[in-house]
Amino acid sequence: MEDGKDMTVNVVVAHTNPCARDELATPLRESGYDVVEAADFDAALSACVELEPDVALVSKCIESAAGGTLLDELKGDPEVFSTAVVLVAPGQIALSLAQELLERGAEDVLMEPATAAEVLARVRAAHRTKTLQDELVGQGRRLETMLHEDPLTGLFNRRYVLTRLEGLISGARRHGRPLSVAMIDVDHFKQINDAHGHDAGDAALVAITSALRDRLRAEDELGRLGGEEFLALLPDTPAKAAASVAEDLRAAVENLTATVSVGWATWDGHEDADGLIKRADIALYQAKDAGRNAVRGAGEGSASLRRRT
Repeated sequence: MEDGKDMTVNVVVAHTNPCARDELATPLRESGYDVVEAADFDAALSACVELEPDVALVSKCIESAAGGTLLDELKGDPEVFSTAVVLVAPGQIALSLAQELLERGAEDVLMEPATAAEVLARVRAAHRTKTLQDELVGQGRRLETMLHEDPLTGLFNRRYVLTRLEGLISGARRHGRPLSVAMIDVDHFKQINDAHGHDAGDAALVAITSALRDRLRAEDELGRLGGEEFLALLPDTPAKAAASVAEDLRAAVENLTATVSVGWATWDGHEDADGLIKRADIALYQAKDAGRNAVRGAGEGSASLRRRT
């Protein structure tokens, strides 16, 4: 089969009439397609959800007990949305109805009775279109990743992590929730590069990234601001908990060949992202001035440490 020399093309054929269903399924099977038949709405929906087929060849007459259509169900489900749906309509239908079905997400409309050649041609065309659409979606996702991901560490890049901070501040303001950030800078990083080369420096950054991630929650976010500087976003984290997190981050890296200095700040309820970052940056410089491998908070002095729940 032209479509399936290097892959299996899965098709769900759904029709209430067993003879009509067989007439649709047989030429597909004989051409090498992997076909699953369904006789009613529930069976067809279950097959599509379970198999996520490439193409669903569906009789327009199939409806749920509540009158819903399989087309709308499939196109409303994010898991099977990409399945190409070819609707099978009895006899001739109005052009306006065909246009409506296409606008609702149908890939094609096949009129009954259909010859074996017509069935194969419509399913093959629908599968090719789906393949192209999947490739475009994949390219879009890869491009999106390139736009917000740091290529060395896999972390958010500077632009994206700062954009995320603006969003978190908006949410914190709206819901009255605490928010903190931690600026992290690798101590004496230039000496690592000078003594061991840039490859060793890159390896050190990757190892540090892994250590930092291990100390953060799933809802926390970590970005690379550039060079050897990182930014951790800590939603729902008040000042005392931020101090504890900052110390955890410092200690995590101390076990490696490098050390980091950390400056943290808690959102004051009014400032914008730039103001919050500036206070954390000042705290970071205070940690550097204290001899490095140290933690300082913005205006918090020696606040007691307490882990977040």
